[in-house]
Amino acid sequence: MTASPSGVLTESISVSEAAEMARRAREQVVGRVSGHPDRRDTDEHFRLAALNDTLLPERVRDALDRLRDGAADAVVVHGLPADEPAAPVLGWTWLGMVTRRLGHEYGYRAEKDGDLVHDVRPRPEGAATQSNASSAVDLSLHTEVAFHDIRPDFVVLYGVRSPEPRPATRLVRIADAILRCRPETVRELRGQRFRIAAPESFSQASVIDDVVPIGGSIDWPTIRWHSSIVAENPHRRAAVTDFLKSAESVAHHVRLGPGSLVAFSNSRCLHGRDSFAARYDARDRWLLRTYVLRDVTRLMSRYGLEPDSAGIRTLAEAVAS
Repeated sequence: MTASPSGVLTESISVSEAAEMARRAREQVVGRVSGHPDRRDTDEHFRLAALNDTLLPERVRDALDRLRDGAADAVVVHGLPADEPAAPVLGWTWLGMVTRRLGHEYGYRAEKDGDLVHDVRPRPEGAATQSNASSAVDLSLHTEVAFHDIRPDFVVLYGVRSPEPRPATRLVRIADAILRCRPETVRELRGQRFRIAAPESFSQASVIDDVVPIGGSIDWPTIRWHSSIVAENPHRRAAVTDFLKSAESVAHHVRLGPGSLVAFSNSRCLHGRDSFAARYDARDRWLLRTYVLRDVTRLMSRYGLEPDSAGIRTLAEAVAS
């Protein structure tokens, strides 16, 4: 395991390990799943994947457990067995193992029609937007679903396809960024309220005007941030500028090729993506993404849902209201 000073754990799968993992995954998971992967009904595939997650090397499972338990803020894995992009069933298997190791997948009606697994790839109409469909512009550092009161505990991204030159996914641990900020910046972002809006990828716009960007304790800071953040006076604007400069200066640059995966805490990390040249020819960059809740039962209780696969699907709709 390679551990950076900032709590980002990196693992690499050897060629021999990958070959054995692929063979066993096809026997124990892929060969037992009925039908093709379903973005709105992940339970069968992900449940089988979770039951067989010992296919992941122990060091990878240990890293994921550290992320889940708060001892790390992100895990990067390279070299997972990849398959043909036309049917990335092995990719779904690794995504399911990691997702269920951390918690449970869920979704929002307004984000990709409630899908529980998201296809992240460029679209011509979104090329210059601050959304996951963009390509022509850098995707700014942000918290996933920052404008919603129910946000993912973790986000998982798996690389299906990514032609060279590959854009970097930028990953920033909030604790590292704060250390580079001026004290007055941290005071402003902890004590003042800012306004943020829903991103363009959501079909229903909303605006939240009481966001405190930096929360948590001094030793355990958290972040809630979006590119639409509005600062209404010079002091706040200066704080936003200083914070972003500080955050970019400590960013980790992760290039997600086929078989690469990153999982990170959505309250302890910011993430973004460099621009890239999209061709829209069915060979562009393509990631699979899940939103993960560590403990889905607390939301089931809140919304009066049953703890079964149908309840999870209902949860995906309930949290969007």
